[in-house]
Amino acid sequence: MSRRILVTGIAGGLGRVVWRGLLERRNLEVVGLDRRNWLLERPERFRYYQADLRKRSAEDVFRSERPYAVVHLAFEDDQTVPRARRHETNVIATQQVLEWCARYGVRKVVTLSRAIVYGASPENPAKITEDMPLKMGIRYEELHDLVEYDHICRSWMYEHPQIPMVLLRPVHVVGPNIRAGMLFRYLSMARCPVLAGFDPMLQIVHEEDLAEAIGCALRARARGIYNVAGPGAIPLSVLLRELRKPTLVLPHPLLYAADGLLFRLGASKLPPASFDFIRYNCLVDGTKIERELKFRPRFSLPDTIAAIPVRPAAIIA
Repeated sequence: MSRRILVTGIAGGLGRVVWRGLLERRNLEVVGLDRRNWLLERPERFRYYQADLRKRSAEDVFRSERPYAVVHLAFEDDQTVPRARRHETNVIATQQVLEWCARYGVRKVVTLSRAIVYGASPENPAKITEDMPLKMGIRYEELHDLVEYDHICRSWMYEHPQIPMVLLRPVHVVGPNIRAGMLFRYLSMARCPVLAGFDPMLQIVHEEDLAEAIGCALRARARGIYNVAGPGAIPLSVLLRELRKPTLVLPHPLLYAADGLLFRLGASKLPPASFDFIRYNCLVDGTKIERELKFRPRFSLPDTIAAIPVRPAAIIA
């Protein structure tokens, strides 16, 4: 008997990678839910519903399909989008999705946060484990909805112990289908600013490795929070050199002040707080997911770097 997996946000870049991976398993059928149009082929064992998670029509999908598991990928991480809209998508809609999971008998839930919730700081340990506090909500008001999303998922996890939830916190996700995220927007700049005197280590994970981590979370009986660390860490300077990205070296007070003005005027896609991640380390420990979910990245660090498009802003969906 096949199991039905409902994936929210499936029309996004990562969603497309996830549904292809799921359909490689013969005992699964996939139900996609997204507010965007579906422009790709619709293979066997796949159904798509265009609906907004904030509307009743999305609940109707849960009611009629009765999925065995839900993978919640719908998230708005473009910081140029008005804060009220981000809050509706990331907080209100997530609360509704989790409520529907409990109401309509979902047996497993996988949600996707981000490792940046830990924040970048000179006080960070060499490797951040899943029990460390989330500092980003304290320091970065523009990114608070991501921390609130993470808190909502964790609270629901403990309020509904009968439904196993896995909350993944991946590092920067890269690949030919990825067109979102802090690192994507940074690398899309004509000249990537770097801070004089700072060269932090970065962790990246290939889109297909993250999709595999999601698959491991669905298959395992485990519940809890897991970092997805990728194949290793690389200095920012080396990453930019490998990608042949033009850079602009600036003192950090000047960059923060200039970007603050540009962001308020709508001329920058990155809030000033984002540049803490090219100033300080935010490295996570991935041993828990290896130990408990048996996940290990298949792509090496050089192969993961090679998967980053040279001109990411010009990718055609």
